[in-house]
Amino acid sequence: MLSFNKALRRVAAIGLGLAISAGAAAAQGTPDQPSTDPVSPTDPTTPVDPANPTTQPAPLPPPIVTEPVYVEPAPAPVTTYTPVYTEPVVVATDEPFLERYGVAFVLGGGVEGFTNDSLRSSTKDGGNWDARAIFGTRDWVGFEAAYIGSAQSIDALGLDGDALLVGNGVQGNLRLNLTRDQLVQPFAYAGAAWRHYTLQNQGFNTSDVRDQDDVLEIPMGVGLAYKYEGFMIDARGEFRAATGEDLMPSLSGLDGDSRAEMHRWGVNANIGYAF
Repeated sequence: MLSFNKALRRVAAIGLGLAISAGAAAAQGTPDQPSTDPVSPTDPTTPVDPANPTTQPAPLPPPIVTEPVYVEPAPAPVTTYTPVYTEPVVVATDEPFLERYGVAFVLGGGVEGFTNDSLRSSTKDGGNWDARAIFGTRDWVGFEAAYIGSAQSIDALGLDGDALLVGNGVQGNLRLNLTRDQLVQPFAYAGAAWRHYTLQNQGFNTSDVRDQDDVLEIPMGVGLAYKYEGFMIDARGEFRAATGEDLMPSLSGLDGDSRAEMHRWGVNANIGYAF
């Protein structure tokens, strides 16, 4: 009988222990079953009061009020304009004729003489002068028109010792410029001229020298011109072949019908104004 009571008490103690354990498990919930509590401590959107996680949510923190920060607006971009100078284009057809081709008027003089021995023995080298109009100083090809003059002493048997051989004529040249509108302009030229010779300052003439003669000349030469702010200077050297001369007989001739050649050389300089 005593053993039965002892076994009954042991069974009652085991049952009580099982009941307590089941109650604790029901109160805490199991990891296998989701909790049905309306406030879940694991919900990330609901703050929970740490002191009482099963009763009410924790109060939200007060809002943080910040003063507005003034941000200065960025300055508007500044567009700068830099003027670009462009060389004006000059249309040649709009220029006046004188400025397009270039025209110059010059006066000058120099020294010249004959190349023939007969005339060199009877005359001395003398002076020359000219007045020249030049068309085409700003182009490759130009034209010259000129008045030409010369004077030199002449001495022959039966001729007054004060006699002078004076020549006057006109000349036209084709001119080739090696530069166009530059400060320095080398050039070459060739053309034709007519010269009329006369004896002046003669008190008497019983010589073989005639009182006058007309000669056709073929001038050719080279020169160098310099232009600065409208002013123009040129210097040239030339040779002038002559034909049709009949002034005096040649000393080397076999008879009196042979006349001395009147080819000439010369150098001169001119100054004037160029448009």
